[in-house]
Amino acid sequence: MSDRFTRTDSEPLQSTIDIINRLLRDWNIEPESVKSKDKNIWYLVQGSADFHIELFKFNKGRDIGDVDCIEIGGVIMKMPEDNFLPLYRRLLELNSTSVGVYFAIRGDLVMLLATREVVGMDYAELKTLVDEVRYYSDYWDDILIEEFGGAK
Repeated sequence: MSDRFTRTDSEPLQSTIDIINRLLRDWNIEPESVKSKDKNIWYLVQGSADFHIELFKFNKGRDIGDVDCIEIGGVIMKMPEDNFLPLYRRLLELNSTSVGVYFAIRGDLVMLLATREVVGMDYAELKTLVDEVRYYSDYWDDILIEEFGGAK
């Protein structure tokens, strides 16, 4: 992928912030208590897994330009010291059986992610994406750490 496809901070659509805030309030969480002071990121926990909701702009190149996007991401584990290829294979196999979420490596972390453009997203879809990431992050973190020796 070309360098022109980039991700930047966002001044997101207020409607997207509103549905994030609604979801958090439905969980009895005050949105400002879990939101980053500097960015449009909300940090949460499900069981043993940390996860976040982030709004950003993604530049899709000269012909399309910037689009508003959302990412829901759960930290599965830190990468193990060795044994990478079996882990990569396992993550790709899990990706082939998933709907709406995917495993990825970001820096030294294995993560479970759901991303999409926010245009047309409603409360029910946001809730589904967040529920999938938070549930499966908490489910897979312990299994993959035990299987491959990573750490939290």
